[in-house]
Amino acid sequence: MDGKEGLSRLGGRVRELLAGDPRAGGELRQARTAVLDVIERRNVRRRAPGLLQGARGRWVALLGALAVTSLAAGLWFGRRPITFEVGEAHEGLAGDLVEAPDGRAVPVAFSEGSRLVLHGGGRMRVLSLDRRTGAVSVRVLLEAGALDASIAHPRGVKTEWRFEAGSYQVTVTGTKFRMQLRDGTRALRVSTEEGRVVVSGGCLPAPSAISAGQTLETSCPGVEPPGEDAPAAPSPLGPAPEPPAKPRAAQSARWRELLAAGRLQEGLHAAERAHFAQVCQTATPKELLALADAGRFFGPYTRAIGALAALRRRFPGTAEAGTAAFTLGRIAFENENAYGRAAKWFDAYLHEQPTGPLMGDAFGRLIEARLRSGDRIGARQTAQQYLRRFPGGPYASEARGILSK
Repeated sequence: MDGKEGLSRLGGRVRELLAGDPRAGGELRQARTAVLDVIERRNVRRRAPGLLQGARGRWVALLGALAVTSLAAGLWFGRRPITFEVGEAHEGLAGDLVEAPDGRAVPVAFSEGSRLVLHGGGRMRVLSLDRRTGAVSVRVLLEAGALDASIAHPRGVKTEWRFEAGSYQVTVTGTKFRMQLRDGTRALRVSTEEGRVVVSGGCLPAPSAISAGQTLETSCPGVEPPGEDAPAAPSPLGPAPEPPAKPRAAQSARWRELLAAGRLQEGLHAAERAHFAQVCQTATPKELLALADAGRFFGPYTRAIGALAALRRRFPGTAEAGTAAFTLGRIAFENENAYGRAAKWFDAYLHEQPTGPLMGDAFGRLIEARLRSGDRIGARQTAQQYLRRFPGGPYASEARGILSK
């Protein structure tokens, strides 16, 4: 490749970066000034004997200057926050509900190149967006309907995409896939076109990897909750409070209706207006889990802790109580950096639900929680257990890394 061809390619790359975001700031302006300075110095030095003589020297100087421009552009793009747009030109905000009217598909485009398409009748939320140097992390909640995903994997950038659909989690290691959640049920369908995704939770006994061309369909039978008048059992969270008077009928019906419709944020606000503590004493296990999700996603997360504590007091031994333990572990880990407490909750889930649908994820999170809390011996033991059960699971590489030290 001669100098002209290399310069043409590098110049084209710089133009692409500039065209991709005309708002590029100080780094790009400084780099463009640097190019002009180098060209001026080159013109002066051409008249000085022994300095950058001949065409090759001139090309080397200019290519070096353009490389500075490209590097500055790359650094700027690596630091800028990740954003997304809904539809044609509506900038989205994390946590906002995105709905696709019947018969219409709504695109959701991300600034780093990924693209989602929510199909008619669907509902979703982008829960969080995090961009650090060399890494992109995104969490998406699919409340109902079908969603097509095309995930970008920029060179040199670690991408972490996690989708939540009901009680399922879909971790993305591939590029293109579709997921569909039936509204009001626990039925999930995931099909992969390119790459691979890992589905866990729900009724799956272990995490399941779905490679290109494969499809997973799973559904959970409904669980009849214990009666609301069932006596409370002793719990590590403390004795159950005396049952208070029930909320007014209209308020009670409103928060129930909103939660059943998947409108979690509105349902949480309605529950607060109806007196949250009283609501937690009358809600079913499913409703308590929905209130916990609302508290986690929209805050304050202390509402989630209150709902989950009530669930474990009122319905001990149920699958939902086990899920509450797992979720309390997530809150302790992600919201409070209380890794020792998180480890206890993940361990509680594994003891209460040894074959539960979140077993694989609980093992993986227990490894990390013990490691971060300084319990290296416990982390190694859990890593060994995980590899025996899930040698190809999503936490396998981390477990092997711990055992290799």
